Amino acid sequence: MTFANFCQNQASEGPLESGPSADQPPCRSAFGAERGIMRFSARGSALWILLLLALLPGLSLAQERTGEILGTVTDESGAPVPGVLVRAESKTLPRGLETTTDNSGRYMLQNVPIGTYTVTTSLQGFRTTKQTVDVKIASIITLNSRLTVGSLTEAVEVVGNALSIDPTSSRAATNITTDQIENLAKGSRGFQSLLTLAPGVRAEVKAGSAGVGGIAVDGATGSENAYYIDGVEVSDLRLAVKSGGFEAEFGGATGGVINVATRSGSNEYHGTAGFQFTGSGLNGTDRGYYQRSVSNADQAEFFQPKEDDYKLFFPSFSLSGPVLKDRLNLYLSYAPEREQTTRAVDYASGGRQFKQDWTRHYGISRLDFSPTSNLQFNTTYMWSPTKSKGRLPTRDPRIAAPSNDLSIQGGYTPAQAYTASLNFIPTSKLVLSARYGYRYYNDKDGNYGLPQAGFVTYQTSAAQSKTPVPAQFAQGTGFSNISTNFGTEFDVTTRHNVYLDASYTAAMGKHLHTFKAGYAINRVANSLNQDYLNGRFLIYWGDSFTRGSVTNATGPYGYYTWEDGIRNSGDVNSRNQAFYLQDTWRAGSRLTLNLGVRFENEFLPPFKKEVNGVKVANPVSFGWGDKVAPRLGAAWDIKGDGRWKAAASFGIFYDVLKYELARGSFGSDVWFTHVYTLDRPDVLNLTKANPGANGREVITFDNRTIPINAQGQLEGIDPAIKPYKSREFSVSLDHQFSSTLVGGIRYTRKDLIRGIEDIGVLDASDSEVYLIGNPGFGQTRDKSSVYGGTTPNGTFLVPKATRKYDGVELRVQGSVKEKLHFLASYTWSRLFGNYSGAANSDESGRSDPGVSRAFDLPYYYFDESGSQQTREGRLGTDRPHALKLFAYYNFTTGAGTTNIGVTQLAYSGVPDSTSVIYLSAPTFPFGRGDMGRTDPYIQTDLNLAHSFKLTKRSRLRFEANVRNLFNQDAIISRVTQYNRAGAISAKLLPLSKFFSGYNVNDYVNPQNNTGSGVPYNPIYGLPGASYRAGGGPGQSRAIGAIADRSAFSAANPNFGAYQDFRVIRLGV
Repeated sequence: MTFANFCQNQASEGPLESGPSADQPPCRSAFGAERGIMRFSARGSALWILLLLALLPGLSLAQERTGEILGTVTDESGAPVPGVLVRAESKTLPRGLETTTDNSGRYMLQNVPIGTYTVTTSLQGFRTTKQTVDVKIASIITLNSRLTVGSLTEAVEVVGNALSIDPTSSRAATNITTDQIENLAKGSRGFQSLLTLAPGVRAEVKAGSAGVGGIAVDGATGSENAYYIDGVEVSDLRLAVKSGGFEAEFGGATGGVINVATRSGSNEYHGTAGFQFTGSGLNGTDRGYYQRSVSNADQAEFFQPKEDDYKLFFPSFSLSGPVLKDRLNLYLSYAPEREQTTRAVDYASGGRQFKQDWTRHYGISRLDFSPTSNLQFNTTYMWSPTKSKGRLPTRDPRIAAPSNDLSIQGGYTPAQAYTASLNFIPTSKLVLSARYGYRYYNDKDGNYGLPQAGFVTYQTSAAQSKTPVPAQFAQGTGFSNISTNFGTEFDVTTRHNVYLDASYTAAMGKHLHTFKAGYAINRVANSLNQDYLNGRFLIYWGDSFTRGSVTNATGPYGYYTWEDGIRNSGDVNSRNQAFYLQDTWRAGSRLTLNLGVRFENEFLPPFKKEVNGVKVANPVSFGWGDKVAPRLGAAWDIKGDGRWKAAASFGIFYDVLKYELARGSFGSDVWFTHVYTLDRPDVLNLTKANPGANGREVITFDNRTIPINAQGQLEGIDPAIKPYKSREFSVSLDHQFSSTLVGGIRYTRKDLIRGIEDIGVLDASDSEVYLIGNPGFGQTRDKSSVYGGTTPNGTFLVPKATRKYDGVELRVQGSVKEKLHFLASYTWSRLFGNYSGAANSDESGRSDPGVSRAFDLPYYYFDESGSQQTREGRLGTDRPHALKLFAYYNFTTGAGTTNIGVTQLAYSGVPDSTSVIYLSAPTFPFGRGDMGRTDPYIQTDLNLAHSFKLTKRSRLRFEANVRNLFNQDAIISRVTQYNRAGAISAKLLPLSKFFSGYNVNDYVNPQNNTGSGVPYNPIYGLPGASYRAGGGPGQSRAIGAIADRSAFSAANPNFGAYQDFRVIRLGV
C-alpha cells in the first residue's frame, strides 16, 4: 500500500511544527532545490548562476553546460576564406579557444564555457575583426565575419552584441542570465522564482512547494523535473529522477530540466561581500484559515494565529581570481542562511515561549584549468548541510504543548556534491568529453532529543466522547502528548554519475554533419533505518469505525488505531545505463535537422534482499530493447538571414524508475494498522508494549504486504510491465523584429502513453493488495486476473492512465535604449485526463512516484451517476490562462545607478474536485472540477536597487526586494474531502448499487453526521488545509501547524489557504 494514510496522519500529528525546510519523514519534499544540495543563492554577491530550463523536456539539453560558436568567414566579394584563425577569449577562461576555417570558410568552436567572449578573426593581408558575444547554456551562436583587405594590425572592428534567435536549433529553451538574476524581482534569494521566466513554466502554489507545487512545466507536476549542476544530475532519485532532453544524448523527462552552471573564476582578482535580512517586523501577517474546531471536530472555525517573531539573515562572500595566470582560475563562495524564530503561546495555564534556530550552509568552490588551448578541466565542490535546534508547538493556545522538552530537539543533515569535467579537442573536428559526479545526502534531520513515550494524537476532541472523559485526558482536536517520536538513524542516498561522449564534425558535399555518440551510467544507493520509537496512536473520541466490511465499530469512548510502523529499512543500489547516437545535420544554408536515438537499460532493486535464505531478484528490469527513444527535430531559416525561423520536434521519452516504488512495495516499508475499540480513557500510557491495553481489536490491515513468497520469488508484478512512456510534439515560429526585439509562438502537445503505478484491490481481510504494472494494460485487461475486473456492463474497472496537455505560447523579449529590458509571455493551455503524474494533484502536495493513491482501488474513477464509465476531466493543476511580465529599468545619474525590477504574474485558478472515501480509497462522486476553480492568482513583485562606485574597482549596492507588493490574498487551496473520517463501507453501499447509481448525500451529509459512521467534513469547500484524497481516518492539521515561516521561500512552501503574505527583504 502507499503512504496515503500515513502521510495524511503525519500531517495530523498535532502540536509539533517542523522547520521551514524540514521534511516530515517519510512524506518528503519533492523539490530537490529545498533538499540539501540544490538551493543556491542567485544574489550576485553570493553565487552567480545560469540556468537552462526546458519548456519541453523534448526541447532541452539536460546535461549541457556549454555552448557553441560557429559561422563562415568571407571576403569582400562573398567568397569563403580558408585558413582564417578564429580565437575566442573571455575573462572567465584561463586560456582562449582557437580554430581555423576550412576550405569552405566554415569554423566551429564546440564546448565553449558560458560567458562573454571576444571572437577575433585574423589572416595575413586582411584587417582583424572582433565581435562580442554572450555564450549561454546550450546556445548555438552563428557568427559570420567579412574580412576586408588591409594590414593585420589595422582598423580593428568591434561589433557589439544583439538580441537574436538561433536559426539552427529546434529546441525551445530559456536561458536566465546574470543580468536578469541581479535586476529582476525575486521571490527569494534562490533562483527558483526566476524559473518562471520561461513560458509554460510556473511556480505552482497549489499544495505548497512539494510535489504538486514547485516548478510545473507544461502540465507536469513539480516532482517531474531534473536538476543538473555543471552537466551532472543531482536530482533526488526517490522523488523526481529525470534525465531530460531532446537530442538522443539525453534521457526522458516528463517535466522540465533545470541546469545550473556554477560561476567560474577569472584572470583577475574579484571579491564580493553581502548581507540580506527579513523578518516579522517587515512582512505581512498570516492570513488565517478554516479548521475543524478544537473542541468539536464536527464544527468549522476560522483560526487566525498569533504572529511569530522571526528573523532571517543572509550573509554572503565570494572570491575569484587566478591561481596560475592564464592557466588555473579559482572561484569560492559561501552564502549561509540563519533563521531564528520565537513563538509565544498564551495557554490558559499561562504564557510560554519556544525557540527554533535553523542554519543552512551553502558553500561552493570551483577550479578551471586550461594547460593548453585544446584541453580544459574543471571541478566543483558543493557543501550544503543544514542544522536545526529546537522545535515549535502549534500556534493554537487551546491545544496543550507536548510534554517533552522541545528545546533539545533538532538535527543535522549532511549534504555535499562533487563534479568534474574534462574536454579535449585533438583536432578542429573532433571533441572528446568526460564528466563525473558524486552526491551524498543523509536525510536524518530531527533525530536529536526524541521523546521515548508512545506518540498519541487526538483526531477528535475528548469533548465528543459519549462517555465523560477524566480531566487529565480532556484535550481538544489536534492534541499530542509529545512531539513526534519518529526517528531516522540514517537515510543515506549516494549517487555516482559518469558521462562519456565524442563528437565529430564532417563536411559531406555542401552538407555539414556533427555526429555525436555517448554513454552514461548512473549508480544510486540508498541505506536507511527509520521507525516510531515507541509506537504511534490515533484517538477518535466519540467516533465509530467504518471501512470495508466493518461498520460502526466503537467503544464507550470511541475507537483508536495503532499505526504499527512505518518502519523503513534497507541497503540497496540500482543502475541506469544509456547509449545514444545523434546527428546535427546542416542540410544546406537554411535547414538543420537533429536526428537521434537513445537506448537505456535499468533495474529497480528489492529492499529485502533475501527471504528464507533465498536471494530475491530485481523486481523490475528493463533491457536495452525496452527503452528505445527516437528524437527528431528540424529548424528552417525561412529567408536565410537568421530573422525568421520555423521549427518542429518529435520525441519519445521514458521515465526512470523511482526508489519510492521500491521502498514502498519491495520490502523497506512495514506498516500495519490495528483498530481497537476505545474502552478506557487513559490513552496517554499507550506504547508498543501495550498497544491493545485500552480496548478490543476490531481488525488489522496489512498496508505493506511484501509481494515475495516463501521461495523468495517476487509476486504482485505484472509480467507484461513496460516502461513509463510519453510522447511529445511541438511546432514554433520565431522572428527577430530588430536587434533589440524578438518574439515567437509555439504549440505543444504532450501525451502520456503509459504510466506505472501500484494497482490495488481489497482481499478477504480488507487489506489492500497491489500489482505493480501499467494501468489499462497487462493484467488489468485480463478478465481472469483479480486486477482485470469489470463493471456489470463490461467496462474494465482500471482505466488507462491518461494525461494530455495542449499549450499555445506567445512570447516577446526586448530592450529599449539598453535601459528598459522586458520579457512577456501568454500561455493558453489545457490539461486533461485522469492521472496527474508523479505527484498526485488529487492529494495535497503528495509526491510518491508510482505509489500514490491513484489506482489504489478500482473504483477511484467512477462517479455516482451509475454510467459505469470511468471519468476524465481537467486535472488539478490546469490553469488555462497564464500571463507573465518581467521587466527592469536602469538609469544612471551623478549619484550612481538605480534599478527598478518588476515581475507581474496572472494565472487562472485551478479546478477542485470533491472526493469521498469508498471502502478505503477515494472516489469522485460528482466528477472532476465540480467545485469550480479557486481564485485567479495575481501577484506583483518589486526589486529596487541603487549602486554607486566607491573606488575605480569597487562599488556599493543597496537593495530592497518585495514579494507580493500589494499583499494580495487569493484563495489557493480549499478542503476537498467530503467526509471527515471513516469510509463508506460495502455494507452501506454494495457494489451493485455503487455501479447502478447512488446519492453520496445519503451516506455523508451535515444532517446525518454520525448515523452512518461516515462523518461529514465541516470545512469541506472552505479555504483551509486540504486533505489528501484517501487519507483514511486521520485528520489533517491546520495549515499553521503543518510548517513554519515562508519568508525565505519562492513559492509559499508552508501551503496556506490563501496567497502568501507580503515579504520584504533588504540587502547590501
